[in-house]
Amino acid sequence: MITRSSLCGLRAPPRYSRIHLHNTRIYNIHSFQNPSLTPTIHQSTTQRSNSTSATGINHNKKINGPITTLPAPLVLPVRGPDQSTTSYYFHFGRAYLAFYKTGLKNIWHNYVASRNILRTLIEPKIGGRLISTKPGGTLHRAVRSGLLTRSDFQLLIRTWHDLKRIPSFALVFIVCGEFTPLVVPFLGRVVPRTCQIPKQVRTVREKMEGRRKASFRELVVAPPTEDVGVEGLKREQLLHISRSLGLHSSWWPEGFGLPPDGLLKARIRERAEYLDIDDHLIESDGGVGEMEMEELRMALEERGVDVLGKNDEQLKMLLRTWLWARVRRPVMTLFLTRPSVWETLEL
Repeated sequence: MITRSSLCGLRAPPRYSRIHLHNTRIYNIHSFQNPSLTPTIHQSTTQRSNSTSATGINHNKKINGPITTLPAPLVLPVRGPDQSTTSYYFHFGRAYLAFYKTGLKNIWHNYVASRNILRTLIEPKIGGRLISTKPGGTLHRAVRSGLLTRSDFQLLIRTWHDLKRIPSFALVFIVCGEFTPLVVPFLGRVVPRTCQIPKQVRTVREKMEGRRKASFRELVVAPPTEDVGVEGLKREQLLHISRSLGLHSSWWPEGFGLPPDGLLKARIRERAEYLDIDDHLIESDGGVGEMEMEELRMALEERGVDVLGKNDEQLKMLLRTWLWARVRRPVMTLFLTRPSVWETLEL
């Protein structure tokens, strides 16, 4: 759950606090950037411009999350034939330092942009001060009223995700210093999304898909045939959904009532409420065909679907299948089954 105080609790410098928005309009991050607010992103000449992604797909600013919510490109130096080991590793370390610095700067700029969106969301036209994904909450009503794009929505969600991880990541950085790149691949839940190196992203996905596969193999309880909600699920089903969606750490001892059923239900319910909004925004802001590859992967991971080894068209088909099944099948049933059987499930 995101509250106004969650993102607005930190005080911005005066030059940011003077930014104003019209009362009845929501701006996404691209709408109110100016040169003083533009994040630094390290790019090579072959990497994407403002309007075109690395995959060659035009960047739809309504449906795709802001580029600043993703890791910046990591450009590592190539060792020259006559370059000394000391010189090479010095430049190697500087490349990582620049990458992390860019990631932290982008979190700050995302935070400033989020504050402006939140400031508009709590205007009397929307009503309410709680920024929540719950049905009837401020975000839910803003989306249904057409005042919030998916890009804005993802900016809010991802910024809150990253802000929570800054203290832990800062501690790791202070302790490990220049050795931080060696340990971050093993600290998936500590590192903000904007500071995740490619190896870490791959490692986290491999572990997540391995955990999901093992959980499906152990699941013996049949999925519900009607909409029973999270309250109607058995403990084994709650544990499976939480594992599949990565809602609790693998460090939790799954015995003696741990993790507690109340915690599992709350997190599963929150994910379902979040996906209800995200599904609506995907369809209203351009559809699956307008989403970039990384956006597709992230969206499918949030829905408990494997993405490794799949190409662009396969990813799009999987997300389209989810959107089709979501309005025809209970969401808890989809969490408890694989995409290959979604179309064959009994109503």
